[in-house]
Amino acid sequence: MINPLVSIIIPTFNRAHLIGETLDSILAQTYQNWECIVVDDGSTDSTVTVLNKYTESDKRFRLYYRPSDRLPGGNAARNYGFEVSTGDYVKWFDSDDIMYPEFLQTQVFILANNKFLDFCTCQWDYFFEDGKTDKNYINLNPHSHPLYAYFLDSHVFATPSPLWKRAFLDSKKLFDVNLFRSQEADFHFRMLSFSPKYVAHADFLYKVRRGHQSIESTSADLKKQLSVLRYFENAFNIVDQKTFEEKSKLQKYLIFRILGQIYFVVSREKNLIARFKYFHFQKAIFKYSLHLGIRTYFRAQLGFLLLLLSNKGYSFMVFKKFDFRKNKS
Repeated sequence: MINPLVSIIIPTFNRAHLIGETLDSILAQTYQNWECIVVDDGSTDSTVTVLNKYTESDKRFRLYYRPSDRLPGGNAARNYGFEVSTGDYVKWFDSDDIMYPEFLQTQVFILANNKFLDFCTCQWDYFFEDGKTDKNYINLNPHSHPLYAYFLDSHVFATPSPLWKRAFLDSKKLFDVNLFRSQEADFHFRMLSFSPKYVAHADFLYKVRRGHQSIESTSADLKKQLSVLRYFENAFNIVDQKTFEEKSKLQKYLIFRILGQIYFVVSREKNLIARFKYFHFQKAIFKYSLHLGIRTYFRAQLGFLLLLLSNKGYSFMVFKKFDFRKNKS
């Protein structure tokens, strides 16, 4: 494959004031064999007008609309973009971020010259409206299982970081349309569970905009928090099916995050009667706390009861000794 086609897939919603800068950075790529598929998620500003200027001037830009039978949100738009794309390599990108000129060239070279790889990833910068930038450093060579490293060893990827081979993505569930938060983390963790071959290289190849409202941040706060809970539960279920040296430690950490997220969701409800609508979480607490032993189970159940009755009980329910993160946020 001498000159593989790269499909750049961008979901967008009300980005008329930002997306032009993103698309200009694509035009400036030193690697030119790409198609850029922009999926509009129901914009109500002049985003489509801006996009039409690009599609009319360069046929490599293609505008699609999220089908009406798909759930609103960036996840469905990303998935639909993949369906209509044709490239051998796939790059999901965000409608407010910026590619450095060598981004595609660098990653295409790596994949094209390493036939065994399924994807490659990279580091990135953050940039702010005042012109300041910060580098984001990930752990490029973790000495642990990738699933463990992704949670606990700073070995993470943002959505635009990887360049994927389509052959690896085909027939896999991509972005979870029912998640309103942690969707990129969920996607990458699930892809890692398939044991792909990949490299994480040290180049800073794009920059992520900070200081404005993201597409997903407009969703209901409760839906976002429940999405985080679902992400941790999904991750636990994946880990539970695997065998690797750090499995037990990672499971304990995930249980810590699950119980903490349940506490956070329920404690937001200040009304005593209303809190009892979350009683169904008792089943999850049973499943995960019992995994740690009968004593832990009874402590967690006591904490949950205190939470429902008095909005207290954090120290009984959330086991901070299982927070194994090196750099806690």
